[in-house]
Amino acid sequence: MKTVSCILLLLLVGCCLIPATYAKKKKAKPKVKIAPCSQGTAFRDCPACGSAVRQSFRDLNVLKNRDDAATSPKEVTVVDIRKAANNTGHFDPSQQVWVTGFVASLDKGGFEETCNCARDDLRDIHINIVATPSERNNKTRFVVVEITPRWQGKLDLNDKHYDAMLAKVKSEIVGKWVKFEGWMLYDSAHITESKSTAKSTTPVCKDDGKDKKPCVWRATPWEVHPVTKYAVVSAP
Repeated sequence: MKTVSCILLLLLVGCCLIPATYAKKKKAKPKVKIAPCSQGTAFRDCPACGSAVRQSFRDLNVLKNRDDAATSPKEVTVVDIRKAANNTGHFDPSQQVWVTGFVASLDKGGFEETCNCARDDLRDIHINIVATPSERNNKTRFVVVEITPRWQGKLDLNDKHYDAMLAKVKSEIVGKWVKFEGWMLYDSAHITESKSTAKSTTPVCKDDGKDKKPCVWRATPWEVHPVTKYAVVSAP
């Protein structure tokens, strides 16, 4: 009788443990299905919407991936672009503009961004311009202009070797006055990193490998992006 009771007890314990064991197994996350992109045109098999899932970022990527040149640009200034009062109601992404600025620095574009389908063979050229040479070391005064992968070839740049292309452009324009033509763009991804929109307590990036995110490395989320033409000019 004791043997039968022990067997029944073991079976009961086993039945209780089985559901718990299954509960511990992680449920497989369903794959997110990305809707087809019906806007813009693809570039090297990367659609204009990029690889973003959220609609707001898909729409932003379409603006970044414009193919049309700015054929009738109107003048804006670096000071106007970075003015906090102009963050709303002054610019809009349909504006074609040209701006002359002093090129403070030139950096690699973001690595594997959704606008470029998170691919390492598609990368922007990121250019920081300021209103005067005296501001060249002040990140809070930087206005960003970007040359996208689909415009690099159109601007006679050898986009097959990114680092060499970056070095060539850097030697041509850093420390010089350059006129850029292109489209206005509000890059909402950088609101917390822009001086005019970040919290007042957000520190300026030191780029020493110890920066806590977010930190400020630009003046405003407004950019000229994409740049569709540029040329070195005389100082104003």
